[in-house]
Amino acid sequence: MFGRRFVGAVDVDGVLEVGEDLKKQGFGVTYNLLGEHVHDPALVDKAIDSTFRLIQGMQSENLGNVSCKPTLYGLSISKTLFIKNIEKIIELARQKGIEIEFDAENYSYIDDTFDVFSSFASQKIYSNTVRQAVQAHLKDIFPLMDKYQLRDKNLRIVKGAGVYDETDTSIITNDNEKIRQRYFEILRGNIVTGRAPFIATVRDWKLAESVIKITGEGASPFEFQMLYGPLGRKLGEYLLRSGYPVRIYIPFTDHWCRDVWKPYGLRRTKMMRNLLFKNFKDTIKLG
Repeated sequence: MFGRRFVGAVDVDGVLEVGEDLKKQGFGVTYNLLGEHVHDPALVDKAIDSTFRLIQGMQSENLGNVSCKPTLYGLSISKTLFIKNIEKIIELARQKGIEIEFDAENYSYIDDTFDVFSSFASQKIYSNTVRQAVQAHLKDIFPLMDKYQLRDKNLRIVKGAGVYDETDTSIITNDNEKIRQRYFEILRGNIVTGRAPFIATVRDWKLAESVIKITGEGASPFEFQMLYGPLGRKLGEYLLRSGYPVRIYIPFTDHWCRDVWKPYGLRRTKMMRNLLFKNFKDTIKLG
């Protein structure tokens, strides 16, 4: 049950209350309806309904972005269905003045996700309504970004390693230094194009310090994005106190999908366990 600590609420009204509380503290927010790899059209329709109720229910005090897992909105069924569904959500978001953040899921969906995102981001009317997560642990992330012309689009930069169960070393690298190099290269390139990237991290203090230096201590616009829950809470609060914009990514469920938090919660619990174990080993070495 520890995994429940990473989930903000179990319905739309509840997560909007969480968002309001975080915004009172000075944070920005991104709402993330949990669920992925959905093959049942009826469940896809329910996800769309929940997302519409979320966006329509937003007021100034809880206004925030919305994260989109493509396979929750139909990509597991067909690319055509996903495009049809996400277009309605993007248009509603544009009218509300918020962003739709395309998540990056398993590698098999990356090409279609990037293609659909780029098609919307390339339209002037939606260029500032959509944002794409890019994973620095992918070995071919730069060719993919070039193929779909992502370098000058709104990006959310993530490490990627340890989130999805990718084990094919021809696809990903587990070399932390190489991942960081790619991460910073994506960051620098996105800033040069005049964009304000989202810097996603769980609790990497060194990465945050490097980002601050790269951006000239905030001279170039950017946002830190942290996860809701116990991981990275101190880092997020420290960065906010230091004057940097910090956005909290809030996972939630709804009445029709109460149990879908479990895979997400287990992934985050595993991540926390691994971090604690690493810290323990480091302490032993220092001792």
